[in-house]
Amino acid sequence: MKPEYILQLTFIIFFSYFLILNIVYLFSAGFGLFQSRKRFFQLKEEDYSIIFSKHFSLPVSVILPARNEEKWIANSLKSVLTLDYPEFEVIVVNDGSTDRTLKRLNDILLLDQFDKAYTDRFDSGEILEVYKSTKYPYVTVINTAGGLKKAGAVNAALNFARYKYICVIDSDTIMEPDALLKVMSQIEKNPDKIIGAGSYFGLANGFRIKDGKILEKSFSFNPLIAYQNLEYMRSFMGSRLLWSSMNAMPCISGGFGVWRRDVVTQLGGYETELSSEDIELTLHAHDYMIKNRKEYEIPVFPYYVGWTEGPITIPSLILQRNRWQRVTNETIWRYRHMLFNPRYKWLGFFTIPYFLFYEVFGVLIEAASIAVFTWAWAIKLLDVKTYLAYLLFMVLVQAFISLIVIFTFVRDQKILRFRYTCYFILLSFLELFLYKWITMIAKLSGTFDYCRGIRVDNQYKRT
Repeated sequence: MKPEYILQLTFIIFFSYFLILNIVYLFSAGFGLFQSRKRFFQLKEEDYSIIFSKHFSLPVSVILPARNEEKWIANSLKSVLTLDYPEFEVIVVNDGSTDRTLKRLNDILLLDQFDKAYTDRFDSGEILEVYKSTKYPYVTVINTAGGLKKAGAVNAALNFARYKYICVIDSDTIMEPDALLKVMSQIEKNPDKIIGAGSYFGLANGFRIKDGKILEKSFSFNPLIAYQNLEYMRSFMGSRLLWSSMNAMPCISGGFGVWRRDVVTQLGGYETELSSEDIELTLHAHDYMIKNRKEYEIPVFPYYVGWTEGPITIPSLILQRNRWQRVTNETIWRYRHMLFNPRYKWLGFFTIPYFLFYEVFGVLIEAASIAVFTWAWAIKLLDVKTYLAYLLFMVLVQAFISLIVIFTFVRDQKILRFRYTCYFILLSFLELFLYKWITMIAKLSGTFDYCRGIRVDNQYKRT
């Protein structure tokens, strides 16, 4: 076969792939445009005075696992302690920290060691001490030996949790005061059916924070941070709202997630053998409920509930996305039986195929397409106009999708300043040339590391 024919066939395959993918993106962004507005009006109509009454509210056990978080634990914990919710307890797990995390906890909570009988029903590792706060009676601190990643720390807390619902929060996350109130208000409308739920969170880089309170949401103009914020917005406003409506949500984020404790108990707690606890638990919950023919929902709500710190250097971002890629590959392989399986409905015919063909294999196709077309242009099999037209198509379609998301975000969230919105719009048209390469390198290295058998050793690392 002549090289020209091979190139034409390759072009058709790659172009069809990108066309299908971008149609999915456009549909997701368009759906988010309307769904977010619908939720916005629902939020305005909520009567939180009724929900805030202890008689009507569902109490929650808030779990805060921490390992070597002396920098963030004070602000994160204080933001949890001041949540606007009528009844909740806080369980902090100091999971084998080698820094001053436990000392910072003691400074805030005034801890007193106490003996409490408990049954270790999960894979939670060695529990060294249990403390109660003399200042906040509803706060418990568990000191563990570590070694079982974040999943083991959450499992340790599950042994002490008293309430029907648990809320797991990362120890580098600053919570919005009404976060739990907004999410639980939706869960309380159908508590027997909703077994897990999540919501949005963004990056706190550039924010002014003091004593767990956000004094100013001054978004960073560092392009690396801005692009991460744009990614988060596309993920939450687009894909996750669509998956949620289909009851095909693949991951309730570990940064903030609410689960019904009885369901987590039936699952045997969090899985400590896999690298990631959040996506694994979510798919495990889907699998369990479907196999046992139980009605359920795992929604995501369009409310900002918290803010976390994102990588501030290119190497740290590459390390983070490398880890995310390995986690995705590992989990999709474990739950590959869902792929195109009629029992799993939209999860099996939409979400899992998306993850397989885009998140797992997509980076290989993207890299191959750019390499092939660049090679063809270099040896003059492809003229400059066709090559540039292909790049322009990719730029404009991706930018258009981002613009829909930005419009949705600005319209409903109302937290971006005008100049930052303009900055987002500018970055949308430059993403292919400035940011896409970084994430592509990270995903390629993550795929390569996964194939070499490298797994995630420490789930607490943000990088």
